[in-house]
Amino acid sequence: MVANPMVSVVMITYNHELFIEESLLSILNQETSFEYEVIVGNDHSTDKTDSIVQSIIETHPKGYRVNYYNNNPNLGVTTNSKKALDMVRGKYMALCEGDDFWIDNQKLQKQVDFLEQNDDFAICFHNTRVDYFDKKVPSYYVNENIEKDVFTLDDMIGEDEIWFTATASLMIRSAAYGKTPDWLLTSKSGDIPIIILAARRGKIKYLPDVMAVYRKNLASYSHTDSHEDKLFLWNRIFMYNKLNEETGFKFNDRFKRNIARYYFMLLNSKQYKNRYFKNFPIIFKYIQLTFPNIPNLKLVLRDHLIPPLVMDSIRKVKKAFGLIPSE
Repeated sequence: MVANPMVSVVMITYNHELFIEESLLSILNQETSFEYEVIVGNDHSTDKTDSIVQSIIETHPKGYRVNYYNNNPNLGVTTNSKKALDMVRGKYMALCEGDDFWIDNQKLQKQVDFLEQNDDFAICFHNTRVDYFDKKVPSYYVNENIEKDVFTLDDMIGEDEIWFTATASLMIRSAAYGKTPDWLLTSKSGDIPIIILAARRGKIKYLPDVMAVYRKNLASYSHTDSHEDKLFLWNRIFMYNKLNEETGFKFNDRFKRNIARYYFMLLNSKQYKNRYFKNFPIIFKYIQLTFPNIPNLKLVLRDHLIPPLVMDSIRKVKKAFGLIPSE
């Protein structure tokens, strides 16, 4: 174990036997002028992930850097993430999931050098290549069209969800992030809270170097599927409400409009379609959050509150009284 690490690299893994060796070696092969540790949190994988990690620890010259645990039983991704984050001892923390990897042996050194020389920055990230598991889709870069290299908290909070920082590219000043809030355990929300919580206490620097690879599975749970699932949508509503509190309601209007989007998406989710009058609490909240400029109000009332049979009856009454032209 490393006594006084400058950087704690946090790696969460579950059933990554095909990727964990490349991922962990890409971290251990970093060339640095400082000490760093690697916290590997295995959430009780049922494949060979455990034996692969154990073998690397035992045989690699830098295996002593790895602080490894294997949960029993499985804790779930959010609880396991919090457990690993709570173990961070470094001045800085970097993130790399068990199926991603780094492709520049100077990555940690470059990011630490910048943050050491710029105390007013809380986060440093860099460009990342996206590779698909099956190689059937061409690779691309996360930040192909990025327009600037310095960002603030204001840039990270919009009326829509903002994401341009790949997990494997992040280095965060530990003091800026602080303690992981307990509410994160009930919010399956990835890196968004981590970035916003840290960005309250400093700026964000972008480095153009491509220093990591994010692996993407074309057949996995898709963006469209998640946006049609009530659990995902309620989690987003919960997360943005909490982040609104954490930022002192400074961006309240933007957060409200973003949260309203998720209430609107709930109406189109698999579990809430065709419920009509039962959707009134969701519709009321949507109207409350967007009042007085309520987007899509007619559509919401027509498609999600009033059943087609009732709408048809209303049209017939209007037609009978000459309120709408006859066909």
